[in-house]
Amino acid sequence: MEATMERLEEGHEGIQCLSVDLLSNILARLPVRLLGQLMSVSKPWLALISDPHFKKLHRYRSIKSPKLLIVKQATPRDRITSSWGPLHRSLHMYTMDVSNKDVCGTYYTEGIIGRYYSGFRVFPSTNLVCYSDYGREYICNPDTKEVSRLPRSSFVSGRGMVCGYILAANEYKILSFIDPDKDAHHPNGGGKLGCEMLTLRDGGPVPCSWRQVEDLPQLAADRGRSSAQVNGSMYMIFHRGKAILSFELENEKFKSLGYPQDGYTHHGEGNMENTILAELEGFLCLGYYWKQFSAMTISMLVDLERETWVKKYTIPLYEIGKEITIMGLGYLPHTSENGEILIKLLGSRAVLYNIKNKSFRRVGDPSFVFDHYNHERFDLYFERFFSLGRQ
Repeated sequence: MEATMERLEEGHEGIQCLSVDLLSNILARLPVRLLGQLMSVSKPWLALISDPHFKKLHRYRSIKSPKLLIVKQATPRDRITSSWGPLHRSLHMYTMDVSNKDVCGTYYTEGIIGRYYSGFRVFPSTNLVCYSDYGREYICNPDTKEVSRLPRSSFVSGRGMVCGYILAANEYKILSFIDPDKDAHHPNGGGKLGCEMLTLRDGGPVPCSWRQVEDLPQLAADRGRSSAQVNGSMYMIFHRGKAILSFELENEKFKSLGYPQDGYTHHGEGNMENTILAELEGFLCLGYYWKQFSAMTISMLVDLERETWVKKYTIPLYEIGKEITIMGLGYLPHTSENGEILIKLLGSRAVLYNIKNKSFRRVGDPSFVFDHYNHERFDLYFERFFSLGRQ
């Protein structure tokens, strides 16, 4: 990266002869972390890269050329361990080009020191990574290599988190849910579902406290199972949940949404392991894997007000394997009439299903296996101009 910066600075005078449109098109191909450094080259470049039109162009190119963000936990062999486990760990983050299957190497490494580290999560479609250390939650933005500590939530244990992004405001909202069984002593505990929220704004700082969200539908629910963001709203399903929970990010309003009726009457009875929420083609979709048929059906919510679902796709998965566990879905648009559905599998390489050709292709080389239980996560990656600010 430093060599690239030197070459750009050496040819600065020649580049200045280019038109603004051509220069914008060239710079829009560069990653956010490099553009952040180029903003210090000159005032014209600072103005160009900071311009909302340029950010929109960069975001459009990122959407058209998606990558996978892969996060793995690693423990150096030379580090000291104890009865609590390794005292030193690190999260290695990679990017993978989905089109040519190339792993782009280590994108960013975050060191973690502490015996009370309890895992990490990649928030779907946000680019943010959250991990726990010594009982505190940290948020990491791989785009800018920034890490910020989140304030303590009043929920003691067992909470699940989801995160949504508001494009117009360029801000994130993190929702933290109470576990009714484990936080019974909390005012919202004792069998009631509660929620606190934290808003992350571009440039920071991270707020010093969470705030409680009111008017939460009292669903009989356990820990969170799956979530997706569609058109400014977050949708969540919970183990034992008898409805889908939705949250409007701008208005901060909750509501409940019924499941598809065709073949989903068993929902809410504890059988949620095969159920996944996802955003496909701009609509909320619910995928369900039928083990007895080795197939997955995907229902699409075509009318939110009337809660109208239609069965959109049936994907045979017998050639992928008999015993598979689907961890998530994603969508890669190619044209207005065709795209690929990303299917994340436990303990196996992810696959892409071509909607038009009804064919599969594996993601990555055979040695690249994603293992959820061994602290490996991945999700679609779209770069954004967003800073957590200084800690």
